[in-house]
Amino acid sequence: MEQVLCTLPCCVAARLSHCFSQKTNDYGDYEETQKNCTLKVSIKGGSVSYSNKGLEGSVLTYHCKAGHYPFPATQRVCDRDGEWSAMRLLNGQKILKAVCKEILCPAQLQLDNGQFWPRRQWFKIGEKQTFSCHEGFVLTGSAERNCTQWGGWTGTTPVCDNQSEDCKNPGTPPGALRSGERFRIGDKVHYLCQSGLDMLGPSERHCLDSKEWSGAEPRCYAQYTYDQPDAVAQALGGSLTAVMDVSHPDFKKQGEKRTFQALGRTIRVAEGRLNVFILLDTSASISPESFHLAKNATIQLVQKLDSYEVTMRFGIISYASEAKEIVSITNDLSQDVHYVMRKLHEFSDKSHGSKRGTNLHDALNKVYEELALLRENKRSHFNETQNVIIIATDGYSNMGPNPINILPKIRNLFGYKSSIDHTKEELLDVYVFAVGQQVNKKELQSIASVKKDERHVFVLKDYRQLGLVFNQMISNFSVMQGPRTCRGSILTKSMVLTAAHCLIKVDSDESVTFTILRFSYKGNGRVKAMELILHPRFDLKGLKDKNVKEFYDYDIALIRLSDITISKNARPICLPCTSSSNRALRMAPDSTCDQHKNMLLHLDETPAQFIRQGTHRSDTRIHIGAKRGSCIEEARSTIPEHSTASLSEVITDRFMCTGGTEKNRVQLTCKGDSGGPLFLRKRMRYFQVAVVSWGTKQICDSQTDVKEWPQDARDFHISVFPLMPWLKQHLHEELEFLP
Repeated sequence: MEQVLCTLPCCVAARLSHCFSQKTNDYGDYEETQKNCTLKVSIKGGSVSYSNKGLEGSVLTYHCKAGHYPFPATQRVCDRDGEWSAMRLLNGQKILKAVCKEILCPAQLQLDNGQFWPRRQWFKIGEKQTFSCHEGFVLTGSAERNCTQWGGWTGTTPVCDNQSEDCKNPGTPPGALRSGERFRIGDKVHYLCQSGLDMLGPSERHCLDSKEWSGAEPRCYAQYTYDQPDAVAQALGGSLTAVMDVSHPDFKKQGEKRTFQALGRTIRVAEGRLNVFILLDTSASISPESFHLAKNATIQLVQKLDSYEVTMRFGIISYASEAKEIVSITNDLSQDVHYVMRKLHEFSDKSHGSKRGTNLHDALNKVYEELALLRENKRSHFNETQNVIIIATDGYSNMGPNPINILPKIRNLFGYKSSIDHTKEELLDVYVFAVGQQVNKKELQSIASVKKDERHVFVLKDYRQLGLVFNQMISNFSVMQGPRTCRGSILTKSMVLTAAHCLIKVDSDESVTFTILRFSYKGNGRVKAMELILHPRFDLKGLKDKNVKEFYDYDIALIRLSDITISKNARPICLPCTSSSNRALRMAPDSTCDQHKNMLLHLDETPAQFIRQGTHRSDTRIHIGAKRGSCIEEARSTIPEHSTASLSEVITDRFMCTGGTEKNRVQLTCKGDSGGPLFLRKRMRYFQVAVVSWGTKQICDSQTDVKEWPQDARDFHISVFPLMPWLKQHLHEELEFLP
């Protein structure tokens, strides 16, 4: 007898063997001989690879040369009868032979009040389309776009508008046509993708009372179109960072409740709290390699998220024919990242046995049940906690009820009513990652949240790309570039830490004047310096009477700038001895600055990093304790023979000494690196321990390519720890310091 685990229409579709049967044996101990799938499949214009030697469950993968894609499928799965899963077109027609087809980009088909050229439906990789507006209309977006190997375009959608109506012209994405020509409050527009393309994003948008359009701009995707990982990371990071940044230096606690504006979204919480649900597809079409990549990507995401000072719980669910909890969010240990990672490492793709269908409804129902329990628990701060659901899948749901049906129940827990736009759902975000070619984009789009100017559904080529997204999603701190010869690090949205000598100029008569300067940073260009704050004890000529030409003790300064726009590309570095760093280090609330120093600098040779030539993150070693004496001894040669100053007078206790040894060669700072941070990496975050000041040898400038770094060269940096009272004096209104 046979127990069918899926509905007939689904089985007819034969999508990567998501549908299959479980058979019971009615004939004693007789076992049918294993049938293997042939390894002689071919594809016109490409090649074929196989997993698991064609045994049941093996995955056949088609490969095409760059600029081409397999049609009509990328992968097929070997069934129990020794047959590769069928390939079918959307109309159900069966295809026997795969071919490699050329990747094309869908063209811009509509541009209100403007013109575009050339006018055709498809473009080849590398070809371009240009845009211009009629007189009286202004072009926003790109004037020229190029077709990429991803099947999408560079730049952004062109729009011609004269701002004569309530909402701006919403534009029309490539491959689509739009109906609706009025843009007043209450008006709506509709989008339709050309034949053969799937729409991601809302097909209907409304002009809201705020004079903005609901949802995000829709996109038209071909079968082979994928999102680029860096673009996905930026879009996904926008929503998640809004929550995770609540404890950042720029968002200092004020009273019991806090309001934060981060990357376009306002979050109101009593404390930074986040529940993260991750749903992993472990159905039959997921190869062991893909499962391994998905699991590693999840581990990477957990590590990244845990680096923020937000109270966070993880709920991780694997789903095939039924859902299995890897980590329950109601378990107190779900806050322990080490426990979460251990459970992930222990979980196997064999855990579902032979029940390998795709029941996304059951997985979402698990989320609903867990949220319902948290809601009943008065200690869970349910109404003050952001909830993020991340779904990764490569195919169709073929078991259980429609997964869409569970979303209204989840929203109802928060008091949210069903709506085509979820922008007001501040405590809930549902993200979907459609991985691979054989995905039901329409179904997955209906599950994801729809929020103004935010994307919640993404299409990735494979699970390796998912790992890249999670790795790039949360960016690191930014280094500012000041005058041509100096750097600085962002501490808050208006303050930059740098070296004092960067802000002065020594004239020919040896008088000192201040420089007036602008700083540039990646993201928003240039900002003007409003105030220069040098340490009062910095005196470049402080040892002139002892024949020392330049003296760099207290070489530290703050620059107050016109506001820096904190974003993915411009983020603060962590400053020790602050409350936000204390939370990031997961130290006790009553920890001291000395304890921070001991935590970060507990080795005689502490591995550290600095930014060389503005772009290269370079490794070095800080020599402290018993190793400091021999490190600073290399600087004796820089003191003039006729000087009466001792080594300890030139190299005071406020300096950190870095450099290599015979056993460990390290890189050294170059001319132009002064003012930048010397920093350590702890718990996925970067903590600045000193400011780059000077070096014993000038080995390189901003463009020199150094082949071999000298063992005896040393760099000196002003430690932030002994100067913390001065930093607190000027930063206490923007940063919360430890007592």
